[in-house]
Amino acid sequence: MEEIRAAEDFDAARFRAFGRAVRNALTGRARRLVDLDAVLDAAGPEGRSFGGMREIPISQIVGTAASPAKAADFDPGFLPANRRLRDRWTRVYTAMVEGGELPPIDVYRVGDGYYVIDGHHRVSVARSLGRDTINARVIDVRTRAPLGTNVNHEELLKAAEYAQFLETTQLHRLRPEARLECSRLGRYDEIFKHILGHQYFLGLERGHQVSLPEAAASWYDTVYTPIAKAIRRHKVLEQLPGWTEADVYVEVTRRWLALSEAGQPAGPHPAVHELLNDEARRWWQRRWSIALPERRETRR
Repeated sequence: MEEIRAAEDFDAARFRAFGRAVRNALTGRARRLVDLDAVLDAAGPEGRSFGGMREIPISQIVGTAASPAKAADFDPGFLPANRRLRDRWTRVYTAMVEGGELPPIDVYRVGDGYYVIDGHHRVSVARSLGRDTINARVIDVRTRAPLGTNVNHEELLKAAEYAQFLETTQLHRLRPEARLECSRLGRYDEIFKHILGHQYFLGLERGHQVSLPEAAASWYDTVYTPIAKAIRRHKVLEQLPGWTEADVYVEVTRRWLALSEAGQPAGPHPAVHELLNDEARRWWQRRWSIALPERRETRR
């Protein structure tokens, strides 16, 4: 009986995988499991350690650390994408439903996501059965740039930018507490220009050339941290959902410079107020642009 149910669920999972593959092809989304090598190339590996045996959330299993052939066997949601998986998949399904003792899967943990070394069929079946967790042997992998579970092309590009920024400035070593995560591409280039400017003036002040890592640490202490304190004091992140502290830093420095050039009171606090006022005006403009057509419709 369980064998019949397992076969039916496999066919249903394969049908869902086919439908998702068609949608992904039309929308340009990934059609295969995220590959760990691509993630590490972007985020920059720093080391690894054994994380122990534990139950991990299945929703946070986001990719594979196996061969490309294995990655092609499952879609991004771990649905079986190949008919030849049927026999093994149904055996695992039957064992899981009947309460058989299955070995733990092996995974790498990178940031908030897990990447399967061994156990793809077990993950696929557990997802199909609606399980929340699965037993795993975990190897923790440290990276320069942090990663979440939404590992798409843009996220990898942002991680690569951040990893390159950290590799160049060495901030992750000199100031381990620094968290300069940007939500938009290109902002690390702007922050890097700030550090280069700080390096120049620091060299003039000290009368000798200052290394880039030394300048980056000084910039973090004397430029970034005071602005970050103003951002926290005014609770800016609570008022601008989706922004990061580094995003706000970039925008605040832009407004600080504009206020200064206009001869108005400048500094982190006036710049923060200017940013919040600008964003509030944009919010109301968006609201009115949506509301006005609706009001015209009601008058007809």
